[in-house]
Amino acid sequence: MIVLSLNRTEVKGYGMRVDCEFSLPESDLSGKSSSTATAEEGEKACRLRVSLNIKYTDSADLINIKKLSMEKGSDTGARRVFNIENQTAKAFGVRQVRFSDSLTAREMEDDHAWSVSFVLVEYQSVAEKVELITIKEKEPEAAPADEKVISESSVASTTTPSWLEKVVANLDTYLAGEDSATDEV
Repeated sequence: MIVLSLNRTEVKGYGMRVDCEFSLPESDLSGKSSSTATAEEGEKACRLRVSLNIKYTDSADLINIKKLSMEKGSDTGARRVFNIENQTAKAFGVRQVRFSDSLTAREMEDDHAWSVSFVLVEYQSVAEKVELITIKEKEPEAAPADEKVISESSVASTTTPSWLEKVVANLDTYLAGEDSATDEV
């Protein structure tokens, strides 16, 4: 029996199925060649596609799912984030989710029930948390307002001039010498 609960509120129904989709997108870099080169586009959040049936006599269960999907956070006004308990979610390391896309209920006349489906999207995945930590570690510290900020490229260029910078400096010196010679005449 598949169990799904959101913040300890059990989602009730029968014939429940939870499918998890973990997307690893990449772009083709081969152009018109036969190359197999690709560019990774990161790890996307897991999407849990939930489908179940709810009998017409248990309409309160469908109403409960709709209420859960509409809940908003009191401080942000955004869709509420739920702690999830489900064996498939646990296997993929999904701890928190929020409702996404749509909630559908289709009548099944022969069974006197609704076929219900909805999507839950992972909130703050492990990959997302690692990426945020990495960005913060690489982010330069802000300099105090009264100090000059010097970029690494300008420091590097002042300590070791390139051959082009040397040629330009010599030309400037040479031309400055010609200008002073013509001023004396």
